[in-house]
Amino acid sequence: MNQEEQQKFQRLKILSEIMDSKFEGPMGIRFGLDGILGFVPFIGDIITSLVSFSILVSAAQMGATPATLIRMALNILFENLVDMIPLFGSFFDFWWQSNNRNMRILELHLENPEKASVTSRVVVLSVIFAVFVVLFLFLYLSWMMLQVLIGLLS
Repeated sequence: MNQEEQQKFQRLKILSEIMDSKFEGPMGIRFGLDGILGFVPFIGDIITSLVSFSILVSAAQMGATPATLIRMALNILFENLVDMIPLFGSFFDFWWQSNNRNMRILELHLENPEKASVTSRVVVLSVIFAVFVVLFLFLYLSWMMLQVLIGLLS
């Protein structure tokens, strides 16, 4: 990493810490603005998503591989999907801390791009595989339920 990239990385890391782990709560639990803003309906989620997206865009500008970017995007997507669950999603923000997770992924990429890219590919392919397994199970269960309904109606 050259000096400019190091400075950019440090700025992103500070932003990530402000969003995810700047403050210390009871029993040493770390949290940031993301968790707090999550309790503000609609606007809070938009603000936190924009910050997360800006870290993702910066990672792309710093040369992160597509697999690394997809892995980072999956962290953001997962956090936002869970955020849709009333109340639970807001508390989930305190634990998941996608910005800190993404900064660790970016740091690993910048330290060793080849190894990080392989790890990210494995994670991305595992997620794709899991989605297909779940989809297949839902289709199979739907087919079985349809068979039962047809049997009941005939």
